[in-house]
Amino acid sequence: MAATLRQVLNHFEQQSGAVSLSRMARDLELEPSMLQEMINYWVRKGRLRQVCDSACTTCSGAQGCPFVYALPVVYELVTAPAETAPTACAESAPVPACSRCH
Repeated sequence: MAATLRQVLNHFEQQSGAVSLSRMARDLELEPSMLQEMINYWVRKGRLRQVCDSACTTCSGAQGCPFVYALPVVYELVTAPAETAPTACAESAPVPACSRCH
């Protein structure tokens, strides 16, 4: 049985930590691409949000550093009202140079 949109949201509500897209797709018996579309639906509705993260291996997180790598995309359940929720990831935001690595 394939999962419904509500089952996807319920899965997020029941999790205490991050779960990979492939693991969640297996648990819900869905193709990863279908699950991604269902997650995108809940992001548009404001019930889930993408969590941005990266890690710098030399200077603790400087953006724009050639040593920074992007971690897998993670989504979380939105529990705060919209006015206090963190902003979504900005893929086109300016990237400052890392002063400690260059």
